[in-house]
Amino acid sequence: MAGKKPFKFLQRQWIALFLAAAFLMAAVACGGSATPEPGEAPAQAAATEKPVEPTAVPPTSVPTAIPEIAGQTFEFPLEPAWVAKGKYQPMVMQGLTRFNPGQWDVVSCGGLPSCLQPSSMQFNGLVYHDPNDPIDIICDLCSGWEVSPDGATYTFTIREANWHDGMPVTATDVQFGLDHIVKPDAIRARTDALRDFYEYQTATVLDDRTVEVPLKFASPLFLINLSSEYMKMYPKHATENLTPDEAHQAGKLVGSGPWKLKDFEPQVAIEYERNQDYFKPGRPFFDGLKFTIIPDYNRALAALQVGQVFATGGPNIGSYGNEDSVRLQQETDGRVRYYFIEDAVSSWMVLHANKPPFDDPRVRRAIFLAIDRKELTDIVRCRGELGCFGSQGTFFPRKGGFNVEPLDELTQVPGWRQPKAPDIAEAKLLMSEAGYPDGIDGLSWNLSTSPTGIKQAEVVADQLRSSLGIDVTIEPADRASTVARIREGSANMSSDGSGVIISDPSDYLNQHFTIGTHKNPDGWSDPRLDTIIDAQARELDPAKRLELFKQALEVLREGHSQFVPMTWGYSGGLLDYRLQGYNVPESEQQVKHWEAIWWDPDVPQPPP
Repeated sequence: MAGKKPFKFLQRQWIALFLAAAFLMAAVACGGSATPEPGEAPAQAAATEKPVEPTAVPPTSVPTAIPEIAGQTFEFPLEPAWVAKGKYQPMVMQGLTRFNPGQWDVVSCGGLPSCLQPSSMQFNGLVYHDPNDPIDIICDLCSGWEVSPDGATYTFTIREANWHDGMPVTATDVQFGLDHIVKPDAIRARTDALRDFYEYQTATVLDDRTVEVPLKFASPLFLINLSSEYMKMYPKHATENLTPDEAHQAGKLVGSGPWKLKDFEPQVAIEYERNQDYFKPGRPFFDGLKFTIIPDYNRALAALQVGQVFATGGPNIGSYGNEDSVRLQQETDGRVRYYFIEDAVSSWMVLHANKPPFDDPRVRRAIFLAIDRKELTDIVRCRGELGCFGSQGTFFPRKGGFNVEPLDELTQVPGWRQPKAPDIAEAKLLMSEAGYPDGIDGLSWNLSTSPTGIKQAEVVADQLRSSLGIDVTIEPADRASTVARIREGSANMSSDGSGVIISDPSDYLNQHFTIGTHKNPDGWSDPRLDTIIDAQARELDPAKRLELFKQALEVLREGHSQFVPMTWGYSGGLLDYRLQGYNVPESEQQVKHWEAIWWDPDVPQPPP
């Protein structure tokens, strides 16, 4: 058994190796570095033991994560050194959100602004991304873990902590939490990926503070998926008898996190109080948080501009126009600061295949071909001298070591071809073969009230009308209603967005092509793709995984699935400069609990 090592070091070591090998191993790290604001603490090591220097890897070798982490033990301090930099303030931090929460069970929901952001701060995961240095995966409810020599068993040590109802957190709760996530036949919009690695009811409680978790197979993807903000731990005693509908009601689920839900007034505000019994010393740094719900976009910007509120929820959310964020920083002389994550969220269309005309794969392919993504990006994501805040939509994220769909290669690919004439000609032929030579009237398009989303829909509707004679009525609604309509398939087509959860192509395969999620409401599947998804999760050779993703791309580019990419966009957030401690992650889905953010009235105001 190798000695105890800080996981942070191993992550950075492997990032260097993966860049050399053009591969980012998800079990080791996910993301890029962030530039701290004035007053923030520098990154701290996850353990005090000085790591040995990394061993050079010959350029011809292709590393995998499993041999390196197998047989290792990793430990994490309860109170990292950076916590001393934080400043407690006896205040309720005032923020805003534009979305009314529609669901509160993060284990089963799939919405970032309407579920994960308002709910997640009440809970802890077993592991999570370090708020002070989001590239790293560290312990949350655990204090450390040990990996077996074959890489197929993880043994977690659980910290001493209490649930919000005063009951102690035990290894039995963690065992229940893992089983709850992979519970057979349960809807798991963004946690379904754990089922690839962990078999229901196979974890073993060794004692009150130790749980052993066997994997179906050694995989570099287990730990990074477990670090997702959606993989929250719930107490057995307060969860096992709740129905799915009850779990989605505000305040029904019991957490262990830094914040307790104090009050939720639908369409008005969400308020939290500090967990005085939080197991992480010194945190959180406020007495409470209050997020006023302001659906109107311009009112939300005005509230930030005049200082009625100090932050957007999350604090990252992609529905704020990026150019407006830049202008707001300038207009407030730098008092309000913007934060961007490039190409962090994709906008896409789901074609409801449970009713005509999209029950015909020829019509689905025609739509896929007819969208001019370059024109769409230029109109929706670009703002003249301010620059472009996004790029053309693709099936996979272009982040991490795998760039399966380079932009410079897309001009010759059907669906992205420029000039567009060959795509339009093929789309018209398909429409004619499907019995719609003159187009289609009366289609409905379900989408949320995001200004960017509405503008995208208007541009695409114009494209479909002019190229294929398809007439579409755009039907905006609040986010919760939009998600409900997607699940019901009550419209012909819907718009949705997907944030990157982990920087590995398997993330988007799991998000969009798993049966039973609102991102695949009609259960579209293809046996070829199902086989590829299973194979890539088991494959340890990066080169072979890349080939599997290319095979998946060939299937998806046939244009027969429910998923039609439109654009990639930046995720943007706004914070008052006096809010310190926030480090920008690579993914907007790395939602922070506001346990690591504090108010510093003495920090100098930076220039705009």
